[in-house]
Amino acid sequence: MPWRNGLGRTRELLAGPGWRLSLADLAAPGPFSSFPGSDRVHLPLEGGYTLVVDSHPHHARALQPVSFAGEAPVVLQDLARLTSALNLITDRATSTCTLVVARHEGTVSLPAYVRAVVLLDRPAPLVAVAGDEPLTLHLTGGPVAEVHIPELKEHQS
Repeated sequence: MPWRNGLGRTRELLAGPGWRLSLADLAAPGPFSSFPGSDRVHLPLEGGYTLVVDSHPHHARALQPVSFAGEAPVVLQDLARLTSALNLITDRATSTCTLVVARHEGTVSLPAYVRAVVLLDRPAPLVAVAGDEPLTLHLTGGPVAEVHIPELKEHQS
């Protein structure tokens, strides 16, 4: 589906109450879409480039999350080639989410707050989704992105 600003494309991988995880194609420098009231975690999957967030440059490196407010103006610069990135977007009024990159070897039982694991050691990322029980996976030591959602915030009126 197209980005909100129409300048790129993304594929939603998973969504829950107050959050969504997507895979964005980054084809050219330019502005990111605005998501007021949200928090964002951007995870480049390969290469590196500059993100200018609120007029402050950040060197985005492969598999190193960059966090910023959804309403902050963000511009992608210095993109050498087509690449992709995971994006976790969270409604800050209802949930608190983080994206953690880890490596696990063998059978791993992840706690219930790990709602999804994205296997990154393949040409196309593969998502494993947690159910009502802790997620148990057999992993090969390659990088994974874990979506951590400790609990939903109580809605305050």
